Amino acid sequence: MGRRRGEDPAAGQHAPKLATELAQALPVPYEALGDSPNLIDVERDDLAACEAAIHNLRIAYWAAGKALQVIRDARLYRADYPTFEEYCEQRWDMSRSYANRLIRAWPLAERLVPIGTKDPSEGQVRELLPLAAHHGDDAAVTVYQTVIEADRVQATAAVLKGAVDAIPEGNFDATEAVKHVRVYLAQLGTSENTAPEIGAVETFTTETGRLRSILQRVVKRDILRSAAKDRPEEVRQTLTELRTLLDELERSAFQERR
Repeated sequence: MGRRRGEDPAAGQHAPKLATELAQALPVPYEALGDSPNLIDVERDDLAACEAAIHNLRIAYWAAGKALQVIRDARLYRADYPTFEEYCEQRWDMSRSYANRLIRAWPLAERLVPIGTKDPSEGQVRELLPLAAHHGDDAAVTVYQTVIEADRVQATAAVLKGAVDAIPEGNFDATEAVKHVRVYLAQLGTSENTAPEIGAVETFTTETGRLRSILQRVVKRDILRSAAKDRPEEVRQTLTELRTLLDELERSAFQERR
């Protein structure tokens, strides 16, 4: 498939020039000019220049991912390098695995950009990629949008990871996923709007679903067997504590009220 019309074949060549221009536009670091919260004109100009450089850094990772995929799929490296791996390592001092991560990230990042007021960071997208790999980009977009739209939430990479972990394993249902994510956000104390809508049953279902998912991952990935081999006594003690806790929960749940 040929290059689409309107695309700049030399776009990648402009990256070093752009970085140089951005750096040259920045002032030499200096101490604050005063204690007033109001910036003077020169400070506002410096802030704008600095934020322009940061913004370019924020979006550069997925632009690089798209560029790498074009180079890899079209084998544009073949004039000077026998393999894509050697191209990445020798031309950019980049491992093949990192290049692959950027390639996997860019289509999802491009979907997320129109959502919210900030472009997603590489860390944010990275936490959504496992969900996208299992259930498609639409699932990741649903979770990201739910977090972004929640009242007063900070959609950090850690919060997005927690939101993904809050969704039970199995077939992805968007409506149910949104409920689980909202429960998680409410328990963080970040969303006043969703908290009154969440009842005890939904909270119980979400939390036990998260616990079940964690334990299933431990078993599926053979973490438990490996840990038992290295530290058998510690594993036995932990399992005993879990059984005791489950017994206490059962007694607490079903004991007759006096």
